Amino acid sequence: MEIVFTDKLKGKFETNQITGVYGDVTDLLYMDIDIDGIDYDDEWTVKRFLNGHHLKLNKRIEGIFNYLNLDIEILLDTKIKDLSKNDYKFILLAYILLINKNIIIFDYFDYGLIHKEKKRVIKIMKNLKKDGKTIIVISKDLVFLNSVVDSIKVFDNHEIKYSGDIIELVKEHSNLVDLPEIIKFIELANKKNANLTYTLDSKELLKDVYRSAY
Repeated sequence: MEIVFTDKLKGKFETNQITGVYGDVTDLLYMDIDIDGIDYDDEWTVKRFLNGHHLKLNKRIEGIFNYLNLDIEILLDTKIKDLSKNDYKFILLAYILLINKNIIIFDYFDYGLIHKEKKRVIKIMKNLKKDGKTIIVISKDLVFLNSVVDSIKVFDNHEIKYSGDIIELVKEHSNLVDLPEIIKFIELANKKNANLTYTLDSKELLKDVYRSAY
């Protein structure tokens, strides 16, 4: 399940923030956070899925489909099992938005998405935060997380081993995570006296490479 939700957070999670989790959804369960999933049958059409949860097809639903760039006329009569991976993810997100949950957990939601779709997801998450939602993003893609989260928590054996800034994480606590290629490149270049700044943004890296060359 790529999206789950909860009614209240316990422990060290800030409300009205986007927090990254380098770990697994079970790490949250070990923190005694009650998590609810979404029930449906693969044979249901999208329309039945929404109606099955007592949601009337109205202007609000049309607005959410438009917001998520989903074709309501095509998708409503499509069975859940026949949805593309991308459409499936966004139908689940549409449901979460419709039931108006304040704490949304994206569980490896970014996996399988192309770059363009990831940019859409990042924009949606940031808009949800602006609307007062609390977002938890579980992923091991530090580049993706860096594009959206306010801070990150790294779990190991269901314990928080690091909590703070992602750049500080890759600079000072790299033993806790799998370093992305961009960081490996920076460290290799710096061993050759390139003096590049740590970043997870490829555009910023290119600017820094250009500055260091001149």
